[in-house]
Formats: sequence, C-alpha cells, structure tokens
Amino acid sequence: MRMIVLAVAFATLAAVPAPALAANQDHMITACRAYASKHLRINADIINVKYEGQRTDGTHAVNGSAETSPPMTFQCSFNKAGTRIVRWVHDSPKGCPADVSEANRYLYPDC
Repeated sequence: MRMIVLAVAFATLAAVPAPALAANQDHMITACRAYASKHLRINADIINVKYEGQRTDGTHAVNGSAETSPPMTFQCSFNKAGTRIVRWVHDSPKGCPADVSEANRYLYPDC
C-alpha cells in the first residue's frame, strides 16, 4: 500500500508543469544598450535604457535614449523569452545641419 501511495504522489508531481523561466530584465537592458551603441556608433556610457514591460503579444519592450547632439531615442523589442532582439527602431533627426561632419552624416538621413 505504501508503494502505491508513493507512486501516485510521484506521478502527480511529475505531471505538474514547471513554471516558465521569467525573462531576465537586466540581460535585456544590457543587450539593448550594446545593440544601440553598435548601431548608433556611440559610447555605451551615454545611453540610458529602461525595461518597459511585456506587451500583450508576449514581446518585451526596452526603450532608451542617447545623450547626443541631437538627442536620439530607440526601442528594442525582445522575443517572448526575452533572449533575443527581434525588432529595433530608432528616430532619425530631421534636416541637414550646415556644420555636420562627414563622420556624422549617417545620423542625418536628409543630408
């Protein structure tokens, strides 16, 4: 009888699904900061990033801004698990300043 009770208890525990691992917000913030630094060609130290939460479709939003002139904002969207960037959006400054250097022309699509 004791073996049957143990077998039933074990089978019950084995049938309960394990909780899904929560997405790591610190990982997403670090990954978004590094991605922005690379794609905007700026130092990661001047980038501010904040985890905004999980959307209804399951993806995670991480928004950020860069302390540059002109200031830039961006958003990284992570998959449901929070392990990979699946979408990147950033704003582009408008116009073409007269004093923009050749090295910074990529920041201004209108140039």
